[in-house]
Amino acid sequence: MITDPEAVRDVFASHYFFFAFLAGLGTLQIAVANSGIRGLWLTPNRLVNRWLGVVLILTGIAVFFGQPLWIEGPWAAGSIQADSVTREWGQANWSELAGARNVNDIHGGLDGTKQAIWFPLAAIVAFAVAAIAGTLTIKISRDNSSSGEIGADDSADQPGVGLEGLTHRSYFANLPSSLRTFRSEVGDIWRNGLTKADRWSLLRLIFGRSSN
Repeated sequence: MITDPEAVRDVFASHYFFFAFLAGLGTLQIAVANSGIRGLWLTPNRLVNRWLGVVLILTGIAVFFGQPLWIEGPWAAGSIQADSVTREWGQANWSELAGARNVNDIHGGLDGTKQAIWFPLAAIVAFAVAAIAGTLTIKISRDNSSSGEIGADDSADQPGVGLEGLTHRSYFANLPSSLRTFRSEVGDIWRNGLTKADRWSLLRLIFGRSSN
């Protein structure tokens, strides 16, 4: 039986996207929990958020490599021994699970180019989910706060921009002030960056011109 490579690729792409999404979201949650960036938290609690990130990563790994047990694909009987183009379409058993994902990209597996597309897309979706959830957690923290400290006000007058601003505000509330700061400083950053880079230019090194 010859499996259609396009059908195999569709299955792999959807599974890989879901795996990358869960792993990316979990990694992001661990990072923002450790750094206190509440604007991207999935829950209002730091410890819960950190462990939720671990669970998301482990779930992504378990689901991705375990899916052949209950999802039909090019990993049925004979998957480990057979060439990927002759594999049967169906569900794998436990003895075949180790080789179930070993499908040549020519025959429908994901090559590097496809992964370079799907992984960033999954990371963007994971960030978007975190930003939306962070808006809700900031609101919950504000509503539950009696002292009016961190999380109690997600308005634009909170101090800090960029990542610092996300400790007090949601991503969407923090974005306008961050963009204003970026526009006002990008010129100086660009000019200073070019000046520093020119100190190490090849022409200066060859002709011995002073960097002053």
